[in-house]
This record gives sequence, C-alpha cells and structure tokens, in this order.
Amino acid sequence: MRRTFALSASRPWHCSPRVLRVIVALALSCEEVGVVVRAMAGADDGEAAEEPSGEALRVLLDRVLTNARAARRLACALDAALVSEACSYRGLCVSELAARWARARVAASAREAAALLWASARTQGSPMRFLEERIADDVELRALRAMATSMRAAGAPGWASSTRLTRRSGERRVERGLGAVALAGRGR
Repeated sequence: MRRTFALSASRPWHCSPRVLRVIVALALSCEEVGVVVRAMAGADDGEAAEEPSGEALRVLLDRVLTNARAARRLACALDAALVSEACSYRGLCVSELAARWARARVAASAREAAALLWASARTQGSPMRFLEERIADDVELRALRAMATSMRAAGAPGWASSTRLTRRSGERRVERGLGAVALAGRGR
C-alpha cells in the first residue's frame, strides 16, 4: 500500500495527490517535469526523467509525497511557472475562487486552471479541498471530451452506447452542478 502525504507539516500544499497530479500536468511541460525529476534524481530515477510518457510525472509525484526536500523543490517550480497567473487568486476565500472558476471554467486555459488549483492547494481548509476536487473533475472531463473529439475527427470507432455522467456515491443530485454556490456550499 502506497503511503501518501507522509510529510505532514513539511509539505507546502494541502491538496490530494490527485489534485497535485492535475496541477503539475497542467502547469509544467514534459521537459520541465523531466528537469525537476533530474534535479532530484537518484540513480534509479535518471532514466524515468527522459521518458516522454507519464513515467516522469509518476516518479516526481512519488518522490514529492515522501520527501520534504523534493516537495519544496516542486513547490518552487510551480510557484515560478505560475507566478503571473496565481497572484490574482492568492488570498481569496473559497466562495470567491469558486465564483471565478464558475465564470471561467468553459474557456479557462490550462495555466489558469493550474493557477487557481495551486492557489487553492496552498490554502488550508476543507472547503478548499472540495473545490479542488470539483475543478479537477472539470479538467479531467474537458480532457476526455477533447480526446473523444480528436478520436472522432480521426475516424476512430466510438463506444457502442452513449456514456452519461453519474453521481458519486453519497452525492446529492444538486451537488453535481458546478455553479459557484454548489462548489462552495459543501464546506459549510
């Protein structure tokens, strides 16, 4: 079983590993992930840093979840990559962040989504965690839709039956909506 966030007070973010993966994937290019991995690489990680696949990202996340120095190095890389975008989100409460995301989510760039997630991840509080998960859901859904669109454009066969979004277990019907109230209301 993989241990996550064994860093307690020494990690510079408060989000889940899933959200951290989304932030890194949106904010850093494959080359930038490779640079960070090489900077903290041991003998066993050097080859993974050269992989253009998700292996370098996996190695990076495994390292930062268990190593405080690696976590600080990644935080510095994300701060540097998102400095211009994230400054407009710092210090905002969860309802303000949720309102901004609700307005921008359809047309938000990857860097804007990463900056909002990173600003939220650097802020303590469980309402922020709920907002981060919702934004990560949006980002993943946009990526899947983009992939499906490009597959259709390329003439790839689709699924036999149409898929539809389903609620998570224990989630109320109205919570799936992504309005600012639905995003922020869960943490009260």
